[in-house]
Formats: sequence, structure tokens, C-alpha cells
Amino acid sequence: MIKFILHYLGNFKLKFFLVLLCAIVTAAADLLMPYLSAKFIDEILSSREIGRLYFFVEGMLLLNVTTLAANWLYVIFSTKMRARITNSLIEDLTLKVWKTDSRRQFKTDMIYLAKRVERDSDDLTSFVLGSVIDISIQSVLLFMAIFFLWTIGAKWLIIFAAVAAIHATIYFALRAKLLKLSTALRETESKYFASLSDNFFFVCRIKLHSLQEEFLSAFKSAFEKFFSAGVSEAKIRFWFSYGNANTAKIFTVLIFLLGGLDVLDGGLTVGNFVALNGYFVFAMQSVSYFMTLGQGYQNALAAFRRIEEIFAAPPDINGTKILKRITEIKLRGLTYEIDGRKILKNLSGNFVRGKIYCLVGANGAGKSTLMNLICGIIPPTSGEIFFDGARISEVDMIHARKKLIAAVEQKDFIKNDTASGGERRKVSIATAFEKFADVLIMDEPDNNLDAQAVDALTKKIFLDKEKRITIIISHDERLIDIADEILSF
Repeated sequence: MIKFILHYLGNFKLKFFLVLLCAIVTAAADLLMPYLSAKFIDEILSSREIGRLYFFVEGMLLLNVTTLAANWLYVIFSTKMRARITNSLIEDLTLKVWKTDSRRQFKTDMIYLAKRVERDSDDLTSFVLGSVIDISIQSVLLFMAIFFLWTIGAKWLIIFAAVAAIHATIYFALRAKLLKLSTALRETESKYFASLSDNFFFVCRIKLHSLQEEFLSAFKSAFEKFFSAGVSEAKIRFWFSYGNANTAKIFTVLIFLLGGLDVLDGGLTVGNFVALNGYFVFAMQSVSYFMTLGQGYQNALAAFRRIEEIFAAPPDINGTKILKRITEIKLRGLTYEIDGRKILKNLSGNFVRGKIYCLVGANGAGKSTLMNLICGIIPPTSGEIFFDGARISEVDMIHARKKLIAAVEQKDFIKNDTASGGERRKVSIATAFEKFADVLIMDEPDNNLDAQAVDALTKKIFLDKEKRITIIISHDERLIDIADEILSF
């Protein structure tokens, strides 16, 4: 898991070095503060010189200013680095989704997947980057704190070891349960937000078909699962995190009691008592960090496994043969089924350059599915598709879709556009014609077009038909009339 993110860290070596340097400066300043405080108190109590007071105050002020500057740089550099690495990971996951077998994509809620990718990428990056730096820093802090406790008295180490043992016991007892509940919480959270998004994304359809009750019921169900998972995870997290913190507080009271008695007996100076409390807090914070690291590791591991699941998804089959042109498309025994339902069954036929083909039939009969099959978006369940004699599985369809095939979808794909439906449709159609592709496939191209625009489109398709293979999905009589062949579904 850590190795996985360190691969992305390679492009940010300088920033990482600066972040690590700032963390070291901050840790060193934190370690010095209890020591300086102890010296300050003992010095003032023994010498009572105002000059010594000014000397220590100036030193502490300088130390605090240095720490503040180092912390500021740490936050800025680490935030920038984390954002860049997270985005690089998201880009790679996006590319993987684009290359994943489309049959798998059609069964996936993409809003849920987008939320999951963003959350998991950020959590994994944050944990690994923080761990690489913090483990080193906290190890040094823990070692130095133990050293200072030992110099003050061996019994303080015994107390510290007892607290650390309790922390470890809590961690090992709860880590497996926490991983399971953290994973369940992430899944239900992603599905909850996906359900919420559906309520807005499909608002027109919900209103049109009066589906308010059904969608609201699904949303409430998603919330209840998310809520239940969150409560279960919070209960375990309380004992995992807050239980450790409360244990440390109880032992801090013990330190005050025993340390106070030593001060009264003269075995411990007031300054060393202050330092004792400071370094005990440091030691406990380091132990708490390593225990919390276990919790963070479980969360990051859950995120990593979900990311691995995406990277491990079966890819689209894309051949290597580059076609220079397409003059003929052959379908042989083409069948496509999904979830046991056959959309197309044993379909055969030829599409040749210079002809217009019109596909007609009821909604759901398989016309748009055939468009996706010809474009190589989904593979057939059985049967073959040939482009000028080459099997579609052998053809580089990414290149073919970019250079040789132009498609007009039912729903126009124009990002960040405020134009009317008719204007968007005209842009989509014009873009397809400007591609000068060998194959033009148009799914309900007359959608949102007025009569004059449909007449102009019909004329354009007819006049240019010798230049390409033209396949149209439509029920408009004007487009059907110019077809050389009509395929009924």
C-alpha cells in the first residue's frame, strides 16, 4: 500500500524533502520546550536575576516563532503535494474506468463510483504521506521522551510502559472489527450520496412519472444503512481512540500525585517536575499516534482495497490493427444479452459504403445496443463483427472511433452548455459531419429539431451518402424515405 503511493511521490521529491525538514524543525522545537521550561523555572527560583528571565523569554519566543514558521510551511507544502498526488491517482483511476469492460460499467452507479474514487484516493494519499513523515518524527519524539523520563527516574518509565501496554491491548483487540465496520461505513456512505444525487439528477423523470415516493423511499433506506453503519463504527472507534486517551488521562493524574510527593520530599525540583509532565505527555502522544496509526491504517487499507478492485477490473478488449478506412461492416450471428435477457439474437447483415441504412423498431428492441456494438463500446455475447474483413476484436477501436467513426447519440454530449435542446442537437450533428468519418451512426438525429432543420439534415445525409456508411436510428418518415435499406427490430 505504501509502496503504491510512493510511486506517485517520486515526482515531488523536493516538496517532500521540504515538508520533512519543516516537520523535523517543529519536532526539535517541541522537544526543547519542556527542557527549557524546566531550566527556566529552576534558574529563576535559584538566582532570581531579571537578566536570566529576559534570556529565557527571548529564547522561548525565538523558538515559538521558528516553530510557527515551520508549521506554516509544512501545512502549505504538504497540502499542495497531497492534492497533486491525489489528483494523479484519480486521473489514473479515471483512465482505468474508461478502459474497463463496458458491460461492467453499465451495472455500476457512476455517481457512487465517482464519490468512492475521490474519497478513497484522498484518504489513501493523506495516510501514506502523513505516515512516511510522522512515523519518523514520532519515533524520534518517543525515543527522546523515554530518554528524558529515564534521566528523571526509572519509576516513570514503568508507569509509561504500563500505559503503553494498555494501548496495545486495546488496539489488537479491536483492529479487525474496526476494519470491517470502516469498510461498511464507506460503502454505505457512497451509496447514500449516490441516492441523494439521483434525486436531483433524475428530477424531470421523477416529476414526469410521479416517482417521488419511490425515490424518497430509496433515499431513506440508503440513509438508514449509512446511519446504522456510522453508529456501529463510532461505538468501536470510541473504545479504540477515546478509551486510549482516557487511560492516558488517568495515568497523568498518577504522575501528578507521585511527582508532587517527590517535589515535597526534595527528590525532584519544580523545573524537573514540569519537564516530567511535558515529556510524559510527549511519550503518551507518540504512543497514541502509533495506536491511532493502526486505526488510520485500517481505514487506508479499506480504501486501498477498493482502489485495487478498480485497477483489477477486466479491461475492454482493444486490438492493435490500425485501419486506414472502413468501407464495409459485416455482422455474423450477433447476439447480446445482459442479466440473462437477450437484447439482440443471431443478427446478421452487411453495411457498405455509399448506402443509407435505417433501423426502426420499438424502444428497447436493441437499436442503440447495436450502435454500441458496432462502435466497440460493448462486446457481443456471441457472434462476430468485421470491418473490411478484420474482426473487431483485432481492430484498435480507440483509433477507429477517433478517426473513422462518427456518432450522434440520443442525448447530446456538450459540457457546460446553456443552449437550447435544438441548438445542442445541431452542434452534435455538425460536429459529426465535420469529422469526415467513413462511418456515420446517428441515434434519433431528429430529436429536438424543427421541421426545417430535419429537412436540411435529410438533404445533407442524402447528398453525402457516397462518402460513407450511414446508419440511422429513427422513426421519422423523412429519414426513413432516404434509406437504401430498412432494418426492423
